[in-house]
Amino acid sequence: MTALLVGALVVERGDILVVTVFGSEEYRVETPVLGDCTAYFPLVGSLKVCGKTLQELGDTLRNHLRPYYDLPVLVSLKNLQPLGVMVLGNVQKPGMVPYVKGMTLADALTLAGALPTADVSRITLNGNQVDLRDQNPALRPGDRILVPKSFWASAREFLPLAMSALSLGILVYNTFLKR
Repeated sequence: MTALLVGALVVERGDILVVTVFGSEEYRVETPVLGDCTAYFPLVGSLKVCGKTLQELGDTLRNHLRPYYDLPVLVSLKNLQPLGVMVLGNVQKPGMVPYVKGMTLADALTLAGALPTADVSRITLNGNQVDLRDQNPALRPGDRILVPKSFWASAREFLPLAMSALSLGILVYNTFLKR
């Protein structure tokens, strides 16, 4: 991964930031991004960080740390989030779909090739049921989507098996039990 790409990554809730001041062994900080989008940095305090690129956050921290360290600041992610969305179930291409900023649930299903037998009223997004007919939520990298088969598609698959069992039952009845 190039430095340009790493600098362009955007900070989100749940990230763990690693801040290093070049030339200083004493300022290396690992800090989580909290639910309110803040992170705490010694000598600086709490800052809103969500939505900033790593480069922007490094520049902000350098300005705040200038009275103590007039050196470049590097910010990286300890827990780099997946750069895709996992789509499983009743789709043509189950697996990781590349995440694109602004992606919605419908976009991910389109990329994965949702099958006509998919039940869009019972999709599971990160463990929560979503009805795509009523809502089309925005996605984030690392989201997990499970697309179930519709009831009627499952019934069509079950029907031949049920009919075979019924035929076998009638045959047994007529052959052995009917007198």
